[in-house]
Amino acid sequence: MTEPRSTLSTDSKWGAGSSASGQRCLLSQSQWFAVGLVVLVLTTISCEARRADRAYKRGDYEKAFKEQQYLAEAGDARAQYDLGVMYDRGDGVPQSDEEALKWYKMAAKQGEARAQYNLGLMYANGQGVPQDYVEAYFWISLSAAQGNQHALEARDYFDEKMTVEQRTRAKQLVRDFQDAREKAGSCTTCGLFKGKSAP
Repeated sequence: MTEPRSTLSTDSKWGAGSSASGQRCLLSQSQWFAVGLVVLVLTTISCEARRADRAYKRGDYEKAFKEQQYLAEAGDARAQYDLGVMYDRGDGVPQSDEEALKWYKMAAKQGEARAQYNLGLMYANGQGVPQDYVEAYFWISLSAAQGNQHALEARDYFDEKMTVEQRTRAKQLVRDFQDAREKAGSCTTCGLFKGKSAP
């Protein structure tokens, strides 16, 4: 009579000889950990952003500024845009075209459509920078490509004001930017987790 096989033998699915099943289980645990970490980070950012929004709406610009600055320096595109707006308007901070331009540009490079639009308007109006319709058209076109209705109208307006050479250069800038993003395989949140912004 033979003895029954032990459930802990090396050829059981949970034993030492069953590395494939064990690895699947470990990979699954690692994946769940990564998902949990991402959810925690995004939830924290979301909570911080909501606090900053509430403070801004109450007119508590000092608190809103501190919250937005923390998020913006961590690479959050929306917070960078919001800081740009605060500096653009002078809400709770001294009005500064240079600071507005800096924060809009950081957010715009990450794909924040409103920042791209505002940055384009700054270039179009020569606000904090020399007037440059090519740069204006470039940033406004990126915003329009994301469906920003104001940007669609502004792009058409600037298209009529530019020379053929300016229009050609601006459209080439748009193509180059989009090609660089495609090659990098970047997304709107990838920069947050890699410690650098998207192209």
